[in-house]
Amino acid sequence: MTMTYSITRAAVVGGGYMGGGIAAEIAGAGIPCVLIDVDAATARARVEQLREETAAMRADGRLTVVRAAAVEACLTAGTDIAADVPGCDFVLEAVPESLPLKAATLAAISAAAAPSAVLASNTSTIPISELSAHVDRPERFLGCHWMNPSRIVPGVEIVPTGDTAAEAVAAAEDFHTAIGKRPTRVGDVPGFVANRLQHALFAEALRLVDEGVASPGVVDEVTRSSFGYRLAAFGPFEVADMAGLDVYRACLATEQEAYGERFASTSLLDEAVVRGHLGLKSGHGLTPLAEKDPAEVARVRNAYFHGLSALLASVEGLEDLRTAAPHPGEDRT
Repeated sequence: MTMTYSITRAAVVGGGYMGGGIAAEIAGAGIPCVLIDVDAATARARVEQLREETAAMRADGRLTVVRAAAVEACLTAGTDIAADVPGCDFVLEAVPESLPLKAATLAAISAAAAPSAVLASNTSTIPISELSAHVDRPERFLGCHWMNPSRIVPGVEIVPTGDTAAEAVAAAEDFHTAIGKRPTRVGDVPGFVANRLQHALFAEALRLVDEGVASPGVVDEVTRSSFGYRLAAFGPFEVADMAGLDVYRACLATEQEAYGERFASTSLLDEAVVRGHLGLKSGHGLTPLAEKDPAEVARVRNAYFHGLSALLASVEGLEDLRTAAPHPGEDRT
């Protein structure tokens, strides 16, 4: 029998930085959301803190009056899992990244939740299939990986397992779209897509420093002022299509010779180049962008870069974050 999932009330279990922000985002969309923490007092304190944060965001113009009022009206503090989860249609586990803790929390959630509730984990790297063993009715369980800061970053990775029902996946995707997020369905591997990519970048950054190529500050500056400048508007495949897939393939060959198989090309790139699908310059590549008018791509790209430059220049305090503060007792006069 196919289960129908309808989400009208949510719960977040774990009121830390991520969990609290997620609960506030859900409530801000006008969906009643209960925040459950280690005890009722901790949950109440966290909800009060989130309301104060919401008021500050509204005062700064970073949140609309309507959304701020919805947080105030729809965000509540829970007592515990057994008391508050049964009435919810969507329950997200957001406790610290510890497999035993997540397993125990999910088991408690599963025992308390209604059969029609969608259950999810906000784990950053643990495969959802490992966690599903601790959930009753795993067909209604999946990963919903939010990014930090959860009240601002739009992306949410939706991670089904082989047991997750299509209806549960669709309900989770529709729910996150409705609250203003941008859900993307990805495969269930350690780190999923976002963290596998960003941790690969960080691993290379560590190697560069260890090898004496650059300092952490220089690596950060190169990243944010060169290729990182593009990534909010264009993903890595789109950037490759703009640069030329043959160019990228040649670059990878040089880097593979120097650094080994972690820089090896794959059949996806090799076959595209052999077919003459070189990206924007040939009209065919790995993304729809390759089929666009190059002049229009350049216009939009350049408008984004100019806008980003102006935005970064206007943000007060950004450069101050990169200036070392004196340690307590240190005199820098």
